[in-house]
Amino acid sequence: MKLVWASLCFIIVWISLTSEAQSSIPANPDLVRVRVMTTIEKVQVSGLSLRFHNIAQTILPVAIPQTKYAHVRSITKDGKKVWAVRLDNQENERLLSEKYLLIQGSDLRIGAQTLPGKVLLSHNGKNKIDVVGVMPLDEYVVGVLASEMPLSWPMETLKAQAVAARSYALSVMNERKTQAFHLESSILDQVFRHVVHEDNNDPMIKKAVQAVKETSGIKLYAQTGRVLKAYFHSDCGGKTTAAQNVWGPGTTASSGVAVDSSCPTNPSAHWKLSLSKDELSRRLKVADISGLDLIKVPSEKRIKAVRLAFNETEGKTVSVNDFRQLLGFQDLRSSLFEIKRIGERFLFEGQGFGHGVGLCQWGSRALGKGGKNYNQILKHYYPLAVLR
Repeated sequence: MKLVWASLCFIIVWISLTSEAQSSIPANPDLVRVRVMTTIEKVQVSGLSLRFHNIAQTILPVAIPQTKYAHVRSITKDGKKVWAVRLDNQENERLLSEKYLLIQGSDLRIGAQTLPGKVLLSHNGKNKIDVVGVMPLDEYVVGVLASEMPLSWPMETLKAQAVAARSYALSVMNERKTQAFHLESSILDQVFRHVVHEDNNDPMIKKAVQAVKETSGIKLYAQTGRVLKAYFHSDCGGKTTAAQNVWGPGTTASSGVAVDSSCPTNPSAHWKLSLSKDELSRRLKVADISGLDLIKVPSEKRIKAVRLAFNETEGKTVSVNDFRQLLGFQDLRSSLFEIKRIGERFLFEGQGFGHGVGLCQWGSRALGKGGKNYNQILKHYYPLAVLR
């Protein structure tokens, strides 16, 4: 059983929920909700001046004596999900019927992981908990920048990344505005780690903060007038591709493609993956794989889909993104690859890292080192987009 410990040294204020608030979530358009942990069985949060309250802020305060620990569980009672909260100096749990539990304080932590000043707890599945960080947009972008790109890279490259991350976040926030969280804190959306106040003394973190401040409010827009879902990736392998080639038709408004002659010269530009027939079948979750046929993007070397053959007459086709996910994004590093069959083994040889859509991080580094400013870098990777 997964336990997450916490210590509380503060007075807690309980606030009751109205029936209307039980089905609501934070609706502040200036705040981002990022899922930082998922399917946890017990949550224990440490912090200062901690408060538990509902979303609608209908206040019914009850003073709780100063305490050292508080444990939160998601349980089912009379067929309904409720929160069970126990303080360290009490034997009994207090049951709260809120759909979401919002925790607010300073220096919030779950174990060693630091958290934003607001955390939303959400029921997930059978008595499991999702932990969702709630924060201002630019605070989130600093955390993405510190996680997605080496901060030693050129300032103009960091600025371009900040604008792309901000634009992507706003687009996804609109898509998922009715959900408990907007964004995952992993490669499923944008990698994010919360930057604590103490980190601001780090010169590299200061650089990230500067990049975000100097581009604050600036976004990329699609030709439709909507904020562009500005995808980005590590290494395009020489040329980016359209989002439709990775996720299918109608995925997003096109932002154009770019050629990066510098990318094939990067340190980890070329890669290989060798899998036995049995290991390949296991990863693809099929009984027995007999062959693979690659379906390429027209006029490109990049793969669009893979045909899985089980025997002479049976098979199925999966998108390259699903194929990479099954084999592991870290192993099958991009959609720019070829396959060789050597006896009972399959050898994948490719170049680049990531889906290949939008801003190429290694390419943007080369452009930044070459003297391009962030506007020029963004125009290179999103030639059909408008920056404002």
